[in-house]
Amino acid sequence: MTDPENKEPSKADIDSVIAKFNAMEDKLGALCARTKSLIEAILQDANIRYQSVQFRVKTERKLRQKYLDPAKSYRQLDDITDLAGLRVITYYEDDIDRVAQVIKREFDIDLANSVDKRDTEPDRFGYSALNYVCRHLAKRATDVEYKKFAGIRYEIQVTSVLRHAWSEIEHEWYDLKSAYPKAIKRRFYRIAALLELAESEFQDIRKQRTDYERSVSVRVEARVPDLPVDAVSLKPFIEQEPIVSEIDKSLASILGLDLTAELSDRVVEARAKAVNAVGIRKLQQLRDTLREHSVAIPEFVRRCREELWPAPPSSSTSVGQCIYHLAVFLLSAKGREQILEFLKERGAKPTWDIDRQVAIAQEIAAK
Repeated sequence: MTDPENKEPSKADIDSVIAKFNAMEDKLGALCARTKSLIEAILQDANIRYQSVQFRVKTERKLRQKYLDPAKSYRQLDDITDLAGLRVITYYEDDIDRVAQVIKREFDIDLANSVDKRDTEPDRFGYSALNYVCRHLAKRATDVEYKKFAGIRYEIQVTSVLRHAWSEIEHEWYDLKSAYPKAIKRRFYRIAALLELAESEFQDIRKQRTDYERSVSVRVEARVPDLPVDAVSLKPFIEQEPIVSEIDKSLASILGLDLTAELSDRVVEARAKAVNAVGIRKLQQLRDTLREHSVAIPEFVRRCREELWPAPPSSSTSVGQCIYHLAVFLLSAKGREQILEFLKERGAKPTWDIDRQVAIAQEIAAK
């Protein structure tokens, strides 16, 4: 005789499941949008770079397919944990675990229903991710912004940008894979294996690049002779060299700008090309030239700003600006054609009197 207290609940009718889902669909969309903003904020606070945070609410068609799948044992809508889903996309695979630590700290994780899809058989390739089934923490669910989402489960996936791209491609024909000929499936998984190899290579290259940058920084600090001026060596040079800091402060005062330590790779590369354009190829040569013109550069900038140049478009400038102004000063001293060619190559269209700028530079250089 069956114990009525242990009797398994009957499976809810699909129409009632869909009706219940439709009634909460807007709330699920609001949950996703709010949680996306939260994830972005906590990743930025943790100083973790990421490609994007995406979200979706399951469509009625997908919900119907999933609920009626005979391989599943769903009996009511609440059994399905990914009605709302978010995906954190990292640049590299080894960033996934860093994101995971933040997610585990900031959300209530349902470990029984969460899965690490990166843990696959060694001969299987394709999409992989950390899939966490979550709720908002009890302390957060008391806040006005989150109170209406209390108790709702949703899924947070964490994957890399290449894995994400693969999942988007694979999704188009995933349900039909078993029906395809072996030759097509073999090619499919071969491409998946190549993507996995590419991801590993990108990760290794990033490590090598980081190691190289560190070694260059050490050599710059040690003033190793004959170091070339390039985008890699110039950044630690700007950050470490006292003469750069000294001239930068003078220029910031003259131009009325705040000096910031922010230094993007794009700006460093532009400054490296600028001094290369005047024939400065080695860091020691750059150091000596800055010292030689440590008084001339601020004087040149001051006079050009007072007589010619328009007001700066920004209220701040990054460290290392003296390197660009050194190049402008030296090229202006060489003549009109040289400075105009330099400005043209950088997309600048001067509206001021270039001949007067050249005259100021030549007058200062002649002292």
